Amino acid sequence: MAEKIPPGSSAYELRDVTVHLHRPRDFTPASRILMVLHGRNRNGDEYRDHFAAESEARGFLVVAPNFPEKHYPHPEAYNYGRMIDPSGATQPRKRWIFPILEEVFRDVRQRAESTRDRFFVFGHSAGSQLVHRMATFHWIDSIERAVAANAGSYTMPVRGVPFPFGIDGIDVSDDHLRSLFARPLVILLGDKDVDTEDPQLPREPEAMSQGPNRFARGQRYFETAKREAQRLHTPFIWRLAIAPGVAHSGKDMAPFAVKELGL
Repeated sequence: MAEKIPPGSSAYELRDVTVHLHRPRDFTPASRILMVLHGRNRNGDEYRDHFAAESEARGFLVVAPNFPEKHYPHPEAYNYGRMIDPSGATQPRKRWIFPILEEVFRDVRQRAESTRDRFFVFGHSAGSQLVHRMATFHWIDSIERAVAANAGSYTMPVRGVPFPFGIDGIDVSDDHLRSLFARPLVILLGDKDVDTEDPQLPREPEAMSQGPNRFARGQRYFETAKREAQRLHTPFIWRLAIAPGVAHSGKDMAPFAVKELGL
């Protein structure tokens, strides 16, 4: 039988993922659950801590799975959802990592004795890459709302550009894109995330074509999606939100994410 989640901050192992948690003192079985996806540094514990104060103030449970680079090498197996291998070859869907997120939620839900059947998601930087690609290719129906913040590059929802920077190479129909544009996704951007010399900023030619920095690339992603939705004559319900004065910081983005998620 799985161990219960104690109050405060804790962690446990689920296969090859470490699940970091913060359970607030006022937690109840009906409390909301937020899953936080770390960036390039694989620091799930720190990302959990970014939300601990808000967790205590608002009563939601923080779940921050850590995907170690040993098992999820950069960038194919985390940023790109393990949809391709290092050679660029498309992987079968059973290899994609998106279902692990739902497995983590189901396991935490049991350990917390939660009655919630849906959860919220926030991803920052590399975690934002994972979130928006999940929204594009493998949406999880138990997600209530998702925030993708400060991604370094995007899978533009357009044909003619190979994955991971476009959808060529993956089986995506127009109806699939219509479903994508109707998902509760927020693109959250720090307006000071404009460092063009950041060593972790993706610099592939396809990434550079999306804009000189993360702030520009995020805006282009949102506008491209909006344009494609108009082309398909389909509703577009995404939201673009700006965090004023914030650069590339998961910690500084946390309160804006809480607001956008309605926690």
